[in-house]
Amino acid sequence: MLNQDQMEAGKIYYDTNEVAAMVGCEPSALRFWEKKFPQLNPKRDSRNRRRYTERDIEIVRKIMHQKEHQGRTIKGAREQMRRKEESQLLVQRLLRVRKFLVDIKEAL
Repeated sequence: MLNQDQMEAGKIYYDTNEVAAMVGCEPSALRFWEKKFPQLNPKRDSRNRRRYTERDIEIVRKIMHQKEHQGRTIKGAREQMRRKEESQLLVQRLLRVRKFLVDIKEAL
């Protein structure tokens, strides 16, 4: 999450330069990562400028953490993030199956 100092009241979207300043990277890195990570997909406004949400900023922070603190390459970071997404989807599916089975058990 963003610090309160960094968030403007009611602000939903941030431009490339704002995000780069928040996370401590160059704007060109954000544009590069957008091409390499399918998870990072900021919206575009009517003038085709990138508009990042808090979710996008969290993805950028995860990418930076993978690279800086875990020493992963772009390819390794992308693979790790893909695996994590797959495991989260699997957990959600298993929770739905569990709920279904509990509902059946209670109906018996």
